[in-house]
Amino acid sequence: MKREELLYLREELQKEVKKRERIKELLKEDNVQELLNLTSTNYNKFLKNDYELLLQILKDYKITNTNNIYVVTSAYYSEFILCDSLHHYVPIDSEKVEGKNYVNIESKQLIQAWIKERAYDGRIETSEFERNNIVLNPYNSSDYNNGYEEVRMEFIRNALQYGQDKSKKLLLEKYPRLGGK
Repeated sequence: MKREELLYLREELQKEVKKRERIKELLKEDNVQELLNLTSTNYNKFLKNDYELLLQILKDYKITNTNNIYVVTSAYYSEFILCDSLHHYVPIDSEKVEGKNYVNIESKQLIQAWIKERAYDGRIETSEFERNNIVLNPYNSSDYNNGYEEVRMEFIRNALQYGQDKSKKLLLEKYPRLGGK
């Protein structure tokens, strides 16, 4: 992500943390407690942790420039039956794989790529994509998008705390890669 984008995220998170601290102060006041009790309002919904605050900020924020780090989220092969194509999901390292989905950990951009025999009409080839990008395969499973959200939040949290280069290094040390750059 651009330096300005990282600074923006850092500032927004600090603003939200300050709001949370002010809410904690207000919740100590008797009038506020009375209002919450009268309206049967659960005050815990106002006290989001840092992870929830960051998710809230990222929900509508678009990161434009990325480090080209992707998580392979699923793999499949296709079966054609009477003009319909059915995708069957398989383990990411299966020999049957014909196509894979990759999601950028910063921009959330989805890329679909295919083995060479299926990479026609402008389709991206898996081996080329994996050679030209950093592709992580955290759990070698299509379940739960192969840990995509976990990797994404880890990268962004570490980038906010240590910077992007250190965050990238930590991810590469922790998660197995697919392909090779």
